[in-house]
Amino acid sequence: MGNINVFTGPMKCGKTQKIFDEFARQQIAEKNIKVFSPTIDTRFGTSNIKSRNRNKIEAIGINSIDELENYEADTYFIDEFQFLNGDINIIERMASKGKKFFIAGLNLTAEKKPFGKMGDLLCIADNINMLTSICDNCKNDNAIYTFYKGKKDGDILIGDSEYLAVCRNCYDKLMKEYNGI
Repeated sequence: MGNINVFTGPMKCGKTQKIFDEFARQQIAEKNIKVFSPTIDTRFGTSNIKSRNRNKIEAIGINSIDELENYEADTYFIDEFQFLNGDINIIERMASKGKKFFIAGLNLTAEKKPFGKMGDLLCIADNINMLTSICDNCKNDNAIYTFYKGKKDGDILIGDSEYLAVCRNCYDKLMKEYNGI
């Protein structure tokens, strides 16, 4: 039976680690597995995904959701989904045909807008694991937002050092401090 499982939340909340954990489970089940990463995300190379604690899995670089149909598997893993474009209905059709998906991605931009196709993905997901991080500012254990330190021209600015995981209160404070809002 196919399904769509999503791990989402702010930066540094363990989304990619959840992919690694489920990848290990699916290997035990001896499933035909394919792992994908958007080619736009070159932080760790273009042919792998890597967690903050240095775990690494070889991945196929793709630009669009549509490319998934080119690969036959029982189980599909996708990291940094927010960077992909294309037809979200492809994932739903493939899941209806018995394919399993484990997908990680940021749910919101640093401006608190749905990030890429993530909003659409959350609408068709069977299971959503909303993760939180530790606030980089006050150390509260309920950081739900990603904050960008500075000004951006668009939603996509890939990096780690420019971003903070923050709680609601710190997000509001930092918006006032950095942007006068």
